[in-house]
Amino acid sequence: MKMKLSKLSLSSLLLLAFSSVGYAQKLPDVQSTGIYAPTGIRADGKSTEWNDSFQALNKRTNIYYTIANDDNNLYVAIKSTDPANNTKIMAGGITLSINPDGKKKEKESITLTYPLVNRAAMRPGGGQGGGRRVMMGTMMSSSTGGSQMNKLQRDSMMAEMQKKQLAQVKEIKISGFKNTTDTLISIYNEYGVKAVASIAKDNAFFYEISIPLAALGLTKDSSTEFAYNIKLNGLQMQGFDGGGGGMGQRGGGGGGGNFGPRSGGGGNFDFQALISPTDFWGKYTLVKK
Repeated sequence: MKMKLSKLSLSSLLLLAFSSVGYAQKLPDVQSTGIYAPTGIRADGKSTEWNDSFQALNKRTNIYYTIANDDNNLYVAIKSTDPANNTKIMAGGITLSINPDGKKKEKESITLTYPLVNRAAMRPGGGQGGGRRVMMGTMMSSSTGGSQMNKLQRDSMMAEMQKKQLAQVKEIKISGFKNTTDTLISIYNEYGVKAVASIAKDNAFFYEISIPLAALGLTKDSSTEFAYNIKLNGLQMQGFDGGGGGMGQRGGGGGGGNFGPRSGGGGNFDFQALISPTDFWGKYTLVKK
């Protein structure tokens, strides 16, 4: 009897494992249908209401995401499980663009960018150079690390640093909103706009956005399809570009890739990916309960 139960348990675990893999493989690259937001949802940076389940896994940006709505707000939930991708997100934030007219044009869109990590404040004395040095040290430790640390230790160290960085983020960058002309608003604003991120125990980055439909020029009865864009901005600082300038040239290694000789021959740090924005477009139509 015990043998049968043991075999049954093993079979169940294997089935669950294969089902999980299958679920990830079946997720579309871009969310295909609208969904009504979970009951009692709050944009608090916790995945509880979403049951850690997402509508799409976008390969270009390497994120899981879901867009949903209720009668009052539009919600976006994003999860990134790759440490290098998390570093890219923390370096330049994520920009959500909404074009109510359905056009895939960012310049004509309503945009929100978060998190905005203050690099200059990350070291005594501040300044762009100081922020850059701290950022470079952070990226190197997370991506190549020293011989004294294994990957789990480096990822854990990086996650702790990111938690501290998120705790310092106090503003959201916006543009084109219908109810304000402000371009920087507090995370505790009066416009009903919420953006909150957290680092989970498994070091995954989870991010929630809540935007009043009115701020987007929409109502619960709007039936017109609108366009949205999600962009991982990457590291955008003076002297850094994707054409081999900045740190790549200073290191004598040519392109903006692996730092060349400056990394001591480490070679596996993908600087080009870090400074190259990645994004995708989708379409969404509000749904009713």
